[in-house]
Amino acid sequence: MGLMLGVCGLAVTRLDLPRFNWGSAALLLSLSAALTAMEMTARNFKRHHQLMLTQQQEMQRLALVAERTTHAVLILDAQQQVVWLNQAFERMTGYAQIEVIGKTLSGLLHSEQSDPVNAMRRRAALDDGRGIRLETLCHSKGGEPYWLDQDVQPLRNEDGTLTGFIVVQSDITEQVSQRLQLAAVLAALPVGVVVQSESGEIVQSNPTGQAVLGLSQDPVLGITANDPQWRAVHEDLSTFEPSEHPAIRTLRTGRALNGQTMGMVLPSGDLRWLIVNTQPLTDAFGASAGVVSCFVDVTEQHTQQQLLSLTVESAGVGTWQWDIPQSRLSCNERFASMLGYLPSEITQDSNTWVAQVHPQDRPGWLAAVHANWGDEERPYQYELRIQHRDGHWVWVLANGTVVARTPDGKPQRMCGIHLDISESKNMELQLRQRALTDGLTQLPNRLAMLEQIEANIILACSDEQFQFAVLFLDLDRFKQINDTLGHSAGDELLRQVASRLQALLNERMAEPDSRQCKLTAARLGSDEFVVLMESIVSAEQVEQLAQRVIESLCQPFDLGQHVVHSSASVGIVLSTQSQQSAENLLRDAEIAMRAAYQIGLGRHVVFEPAMHLRAARAMEMESDLRTALTTNQLFVVYQPIMSFASDRALGVEALVRWRHPTRGVVYPNDFIPLAEETGLIVPLGRLVLERACAQFSHWQRSLGTWAPQMISVNMSRAQLSEPGMANVVAQVLQTFDVAPGQLQLEVTESLAAQDATVQDSLRALKALGVSLALDDFGTGYSSLSCLHQLPIDTVKIDRSFVSHAQTSEYHRVLIEATIRVAQALGLSTVAEGIETIGEADLIRSLHCDKGQGYLYSRPLEAHDFDRWINASAQPALLC
Repeated sequence: MGLMLGVCGLAVTRLDLPRFNWGSAALLLSLSAALTAMEMTARNFKRHHQLMLTQQQEMQRLALVAERTTHAVLILDAQQQVVWLNQAFERMTGYAQIEVIGKTLSGLLHSEQSDPVNAMRRRAALDDGRGIRLETLCHSKGGEPYWLDQDVQPLRNEDGTLTGFIVVQSDITEQVSQRLQLAAVLAALPVGVVVQSESGEIVQSNPTGQAVLGLSQDPVLGITANDPQWRAVHEDLSTFEPSEHPAIRTLRTGRALNGQTMGMVLPSGDLRWLIVNTQPLTDAFGASAGVVSCFVDVTEQHTQQQLLSLTVESAGVGTWQWDIPQSRLSCNERFASMLGYLPSEITQDSNTWVAQVHPQDRPGWLAAVHANWGDEERPYQYELRIQHRDGHWVWVLANGTVVARTPDGKPQRMCGIHLDISESKNMELQLRQRALTDGLTQLPNRLAMLEQIEANIILACSDEQFQFAVLFLDLDRFKQINDTLGHSAGDELLRQVASRLQALLNERMAEPDSRQCKLTAARLGSDEFVVLMESIVSAEQVEQLAQRVIESLCQPFDLGQHVVHSSASVGIVLSTQSQQSAENLLRDAEIAMRAAYQIGLGRHVVFEPAMHLRAARAMEMESDLRTALTTNQLFVVYQPIMSFASDRALGVEALVRWRHPTRGVVYPNDFIPLAEETGLIVPLGRLVLERACAQFSHWQRSLGTWAPQMISVNMSRAQLSEPGMANVVAQVLQTFDVAPGQLQLEVTESLAAQDATVQDSLRALKALGVSLALDDFGTGYSSLSCLHQLPIDTVKIDRSFVSHAQTSEYHRVLIEATIRVAQALGLSTVAEGIETIGEADLIRSLHCDKGQGYLYSRPLEAHDFDRWINASAQPALLC
């Protein structure tokens, strides 16, 4: 029986109510009503359908929805002790159900020490029988900290008697981290930043903004543009209409504003003058979500403007007068010095001044001037760049208006001022530069590279002689290095890669044949880099650079305590091959990079349109594999593992195959990498484990003493990274009545030295009693000296060593050393890939325990293995 449990609009896992002896059906209905009310509160539902269900229907409904929640749910009795929990709580905290039942909430969350204030609030609410919702810092069973959104509500009988509590909690660690990161960024900005909601209320501000506005954090929040405790004014001190406030204008029009001058009368009575930039905010669906305002305090400059009427020259403001009919412009000393001239060196020809305005600013500036000429109510104010005497550009804020007209309205004379705003503009430029720079390597980031590629596409479309190319780099084995040595080592490796790239590009541009070629390196993210080559001459020139990049990155990297080797796979796309968009061009370059990776490490490949077809085929195979998982196309084959001592099959290794409806039998090398890349390896691995254990259990009953003693199943990193993998394995073993010691899980040697999550899973499996084998030993990062550090029982020597053992002294000695070290550690050994009697005799002579390979048998389907084992039972047919 069950009961509908509407908590925060979510379903909770199956609740078996009778064992709690909660009393009457009336109490159950009371619980349902209370939980449904909580659902309406948490989701802010405006309405709720009252469902007239019988008690039995209501209980069935809870059982149905209680099995699908992703939120942790607990139910406490009136004494605040846990009487029920769902599986999500076990996954979230690491506690098993048996460890939780009968415990109190505070004891489980370890929040008394980590968050004592909220722990006290929660305890007080529980003692008073009240509901409470809070964010609190907790620790899991293993000691890992995490943040919870915790909703605790009381459960009562119809007569109001408290019967217990229900607790719904969600892991919000990521959201809390994001809030803290955003707060740190805002705190570091040297300009004032204010974020307002769609309704105009301030919802966030940084310390600089609070200092400029003369308010602390609490008084700032919730204030709107027309709040009576402050006032925004124009240059003439007239009050801004609420609708004309820069932030409100942006909210109304959806357009950003730049360089808006505004005075703010603060609560203290002080008047501060600000230059304000606004930018609309949108949500993920493009809808307006508010506005962000950035402002610089320019009160001092504005004070100088006010003093201009008293002492213009001492104010430090550039002033000018323009005789429009005569095309003559005069200015003061400050205006001249702003641009690096003496007053006597200033030309009065206004056309010369027009020519000194930056070409990109000139059209907009002239339009603003002419707008004021046509309508004096439209003030002339514009930010523009004027060329300094030494050639650099000076940002100025120009303000002015027509002060004399002819009787028919034609402008005769215009006056105004120039403010040097280079510092604030440089600050804006720095902020933009930070937004376009990768923080780890200081190279341009993905956004910056996309902008550069788009600019090159536009240029190539207008000039058919212009060509460019993009090289997409991905570091080979970076993930293994990062996971094995730690993220700090991985970060240092990326910094060194960026340094080498930059040095190589600088060196290349200095060479005579490449001085016209501009080279730019960028980091897209993770271990992906891009090199943009502009003004290239030929494809050979691009391939030569790609090869030099590969050679540079093949050199050892000194990471302090470790020296590592890596390489790069490079995909090349030429502008003649792909010009649809920057994103498409990067996509094609990445496709070429993946093609290079597939043919071997340290290679480069030039993109070809046919690669799109191969990529499409990969997507098709992924779709087919998803179908195969649900349509019984995947099947398991079994290869015997022979004992050299008894010449019997002591175990079998389970291997997966795919019987595709059109391709026939597909072998693991053709689809396992795809399964790992797409995440399908987890359900695929579960399928193989279940079928292998089911078949092994059948053999125990049908083959008697000739049944294999152990079943070996491969385990991927993705499976070992899944929370609670040991519990999954235990459940499968119990389902098929297989003892833990009869199951051996095989992991690759590079996987065995992976991150903490993998190590935790391996230790949990080991504690369960499952045997662990180190597969393909000799091909990864482990060495004989670190075998004792791994939680393994068996070492499987890779077939590449076995196949060379008869002809290579190096391989034979390595096999012998591996066997001796394993014996000293109490580990068993298995030689893989034995195909000849000579190989078997050599491995046997080296005292290896077991062998596996085509000499004994190919992998067999279950019914074929039955015949093989029966034949093996006859001494004359053994092996």
